Amino acid sequence: MSMRTSALLSWGLSATLALLLGSCGVESLDETERPGGDGELTQTSQELAWDPYADAVASGTTGTVLNASAALGAPDGQAATLLSLLNTALVLDLGAGEEGTGDLRVYYQGLSLALVAQVDFLRANGTLIDSSPVHLVELGVGTHVAVATYPGDEPYRYVRLRGALLALYLVDAVETSIRPFCGDGVLGGVEVCDDGNQLSGDGCSSVCQVEPGYTCAGQPSVCTDIDECALGTDTCAPGEVCVNTPGGFECEEPVCEPPRIVCGEACVDPSTDNNNCGACGNVCGAGKACTAGVCVSTGNLQFTATWSRNGDADIAVRTPTGKVIFYGNRGPNAATDFGQLNADSGLRGPENIFWALDRTPPSGTYDVCLLSEFVAPRPSPAAPLGYAIKVRRPGQPDIDFTGTLTVPSSQENCAPGLAGYAGSIPYP
Repeated sequence: MSMRTSALLSWGLSATLALLLGSCGVESLDETERPGGDGELTQTSQELAWDPYADAVASGTTGTVLNASAALGAPDGQAATLLSLLNTALVLDLGAGEEGTGDLRVYYQGLSLALVAQVDFLRANGTLIDSSPVHLVELGVGTHVAVATYPGDEPYRYVRLRGALLALYLVDAVETSIRPFCGDGVLGGVEVCDDGNQLSGDGCSSVCQVEPGYTCAGQPSVCTDIDECALGTDTCAPGEVCVNTPGGFECEEPVCEPPRIVCGEACVDPSTDNNNCGACGNVCGAGKACTAGVCVSTGNLQFTATWSRNGDADIAVRTPTGKVIFYGNRGPNAATDFGQLNADSGLRGPENIFWALDRTPPSGTYDVCLLSEFVAPRPSPAAPLGYAIKVRRPGQPDIDFTGTLTVPSSQENCAPGLAGYAGSIPYP
């Protein structure tokens, strides 16, 4: 009973197809031969570097498609017949290396009414990428063209054409197209870059646009990070450290490097910080200032000297009245115009000559020197001695003298032209 029913269904389907074909005025495809292998279309196809037409009928084509191979190659007036019955499907292989990336043109004929069919775009492994409707609206004799828009962004190897309910149509050929797609390593269309992948974060985004903080060039594109820190285009606040990162930069708190030290939450220089002089928490009181990590007395006028290596160097100051303040005349008294030397250092200083707040230095020009008679080894071209002398005057900018001694200065005097002379300043 089952075998008899199947035979009747098969006979009925064939009869239905024959009647529909006759009513459309379409010649029986079994009675028509395709052009031979040496025909003009075949020769032209072989000359093309890339063939946009289907090369073979693929698995998945249903038995309700008649003469499926007629849909291969370029349009030639011969067609495969699709009837939307029992999920009719025609699957065509575009060929390895001839995958499509653009819209699909469907060459069709034999319509007696307009219909909407469906085109499935498949990968090389047969899995579905996406689908698109195709509107077949041209009636009458001849071959017509409809376009199925490809919505995907990767190459497709196979196309699967499906029918509309109880509507017959004939497929003469399908023609794919190539459009630039992101990730193929070739610039095209609206692509600004294409590095051969569809990944973001490497300079060229998943939609082939240059990402912020990068420059991209070439095909496939090579993207290079822009170093905003080196170019000075960062927006870090003063005091922050700019750290370059892929595609950008970060602003970090500065690293507290020697000779600076961390005291509490602050990074300080213990050689000059009055609240952390020489060590955290060592506060220089009123009338004193931190110099070389030592709290030294200050006043109306102050000279402070340090030097580059351990040794018994000495600061000397000549007042406008010609009096010289040094280790042999330390004051405060009339012989020093009431200025005074607060310490005699045998290391690298500091030594400090100053006038207390209740004393007024004489007005005029002051000369300042660094005596190096007792430094061992004595200054020479082979053993130079560097120095720095800071002059502080209330309400005026500090003055700094720096230099290098290559000859010893042993005189107990200080004046321009003498060895060890550093400079002169006016007061007030």
